[in-house]
Amino acid sequence: MSAKANHFKLGLFVLAGVGTLIMALLLLGLGSNLKKPTMVETYLDQSVQGLEIGSKVNFRGVHFGTVSGIGFSRTRYEEGKPVEEQRRYILIDVAVEEGFHQSHSREELYAFIKAEILRGLRFRLNSQGITGLSYLELDYVDPDRFPKLPVTWTPEHLYVPSAPGTLTKLLSSAEQVFRKLEGVDLAQVLTNLNRLLATTEREIGSAQIASISAQATNLLSELRESNQALQTILKDPKLKEIPTHAAEAIRALRERLERLDLEGVVKKLEGVLATADGFLAGKEPELAATLANLKALSESLRMLGEAARNHPSGLLFGLPPKPVQGHP
Repeated sequence: MSAKANHFKLGLFVLAGVGTLIMALLLLGLGSNLKKPTMVETYLDQSVQGLEIGSKVNFRGVHFGTVSGIGFSRTRYEEGKPVEEQRRYILIDVAVEEGFHQSHSREELYAFIKAEILRGLRFRLNSQGITGLSYLELDYVDPDRFPKLPVTWTPEHLYVPSAPGTLTKLLSSAEQVFRKLEGVDLAQVLTNLNRLLATTEREIGSAQIASISAQATNLLSELRESNQALQTILKDPKLKEIPTHAAEAIRALRERLERLDLEGVVKKLEGVLATADGFLAGKEPELAATLANLKALSESLRMLGEAARNHPSGLLFGLPPKPVQGHP
């Protein structure tokens, strides 16, 4: 009877322990479910191939959170609007890792993200190599080149803009290149290239290669002879004596200049100029009278010359006598 009672108590103890464990697990799970995570959302105007719910989200390489939802923006915000007015964005919800902002409140985190958005913080879709999987990366870009996507609704969570990923930009560039190649007439290009090659081959075949080679050889021979002549001139001993002779000539000229009493000559010249100045000082009227007399003398000589040329006899015998009155 006592053994059965012990087994019964043991069973009750086990059941109570299991029940307590189940209740603890339920309470922990319920608590974690009741705790609302910090959420942000973004919109991508591109394919999100390879991105799944649970994909990691990094902030410049640091774990930021996980993707908690992927859908279309029109499903959440544009129900009932005409199809042609709906945006074709991919809506992505991101649950921020609690450890990323455990030292700050949710409001402080949101204020920080809003400030960084003005500095160019954007979500970008990147690929994890050859696995085909993708992840979201928060990084900084030029905010003028990558502005916010226009939205006509009030986001449910904090809206962080996005920018095209590296793969998307490469595909876009390749598409532009192929679009340009489609407009090129490749057949005409190949025809022109073949014509150019044929013309080049014909011109090379008709060129006087032998004559050109001979002329080049002669030119090299002449250059070699000129070089030898130049070496001979440079090796001439007389050429080495030129600097010595020049230095001696300069030295002799300097000695002659030093022997000249230039200061004395200058002083004598200054004395002569002073004497001439003193001689002429105060004699301006006399010089003027002399010049006037010389001018009058020159005028008289000119008149005398004209009279001698016009009446040479009058210059020798004087003027003819005056006629007597009463006679013709």
